[in-house]
Formats: sequence, C-alpha cells, structure tokens
Amino acid sequence: MPSDYSNLSLIHNEIGMGEFARQMTGHLMNYAQQNNWLGRQIMEVGCGTGESLLWLTQHGYIVSGIDQSPEMLAIAKQTLGGQHSSVQLIESDFRRVATNDDQDMVLALNVLNELNSIREVEHAFKYVHGMLRENKWFVFDFYTVEGLYRRNDDRSHLEYDGEDLSITVSNRFDYDKSIQTRDYLIFKREGNTWQRHRAQRVLRSYAIQGITALVKRCGFDLRHVLTLNMVEYNPADSVERVIIYAEKQ
Repeated sequence: MPSDYSNLSLIHNEIGMGEFARQMTGHLMNYAQQNNWLGRQIMEVGCGTGESLLWLTQHGYIVSGIDQSPEMLAIAKQTLGGQHSSVQLIESDFRRVATNDDQDMVLALNVLNELNSIREVEHAFKYVHGMLRENKWFVFDFYTVEGLYRRNDDRSHLEYDGEDLSITVSNRFDYDKSIQTRDYLIFKREGNTWQRHRAQRVLRSYAIQGITALVKRCGFDLRHVLTLNMVEYNPADSVERVIIYAEKQ
C-alpha cells in the first residue's frame, strides 16, 4: 500500500471509494443465504470506510472490520454512526492480526488487487482459511486483466471540481506486469489557503483460472464464480470483475 494511501480519505466520497461495497453487500449476502450459507459472525478485511459494515450491522450480523489506515477507520466510525460502538474496528494489516477460527464469513471487497504478488495472495488466502469455522465462506472480488485495462481508458482527466476541492486523475498501465496505477492530484481548501496532496492506488490483476486454482490449493472448495450481475461466470465470456464464493474444507 503506498505511503500516501491515507490521503485518499480526503476524497473518498468524491471518488466513490465506498460505492462498490454500498451497492453490492446486500446482493452478496442474499446470494450466500440463497445458496445454503448460514451464520452471524462476519469479519471484513480491508473494510475501508465501512459501507459493508453498515449494511451488515443494520441486518443483525455480528461484525468486525480490519483496515491498516487509521484515516479510513475514522471515516468508518462516521459511516456507522451510533452503531460503531457495536462493531470491532482493528487498525492493522489483516495478515498480522491474531484471530481465532470463529468466523462464519470473511468478506474482502476491493482488496485482492491491492496485493503485490501471487505469493501475497496465497498468504492472504491461507490466513483467511485460519479465520473461518469449518464449512464457512470466504467471499471476495477482483478485477481481471481486462478490467484493469479498461480502468486505464481515460488517461488523464479532471475527476472532481468543487468550490473547496479539485481532483485530477492520471492513469497508466504496465502491460508486462498487468499493473494499473492511478495517481490523484488533490487541491483542497483548508481555511483561507489551498493545500496540495497526492495519493495513489496501484492495482495488480490476476487471471481468473490462476486465482480459482489457488483457492482450492489453500484448502477451500470453490462454490461459485460470479459476474457483477450475480450470474455464474462463463469462461468464454470477457468480464472486467468477478466475485468468488469459497467454502473452507
């Protein structure tokens, strides 16, 4: 994670950082329940600004969230409002937190592409496996190579232009490494002066077949591979992003 990642907390609403979680969490949970998942205790890794946690607490789940950005967790408390006292928020890289195998689900949205190598992905999968009770589920999403390439279509543009905030975005794509980098140049009014900040997201894509094979190697049964429309992925189709449901064995 880039050292200036915390600066994204300055613009999280304007760039829609929580929108995917806000839109998808209910659909993800409904699909799990319709496919025989049962449980109440859920850990979200990389919980960010807390949109998934909010939905889960509002629907009666016992939830906890891990994120290594204190700025993002501060926003998560605001997102949760009066309910944040019932949610355990942990400031850490989730791979360094001592946990028991007591979770009914581990949820990871907008996390996998942040990992720097397939070895890191394998480490993360094994760690999540240790968090879960037997036969409970790991649910995560990730961009495909095509998805990250399409994120790069608009190379440089003005993302947001408000009275007190202006955001310019620049994209670049490393074809050899399948890495998409998005740089944010932020001008924010603070009192009577304008302050300049920079932030960056670096996302690495992985092949669907490689990730599904790794899921199985790390002790999971692959239950479902879905598109964002919540239908089963067809390998003959071109998709930008997929959702994986895996069951601990």
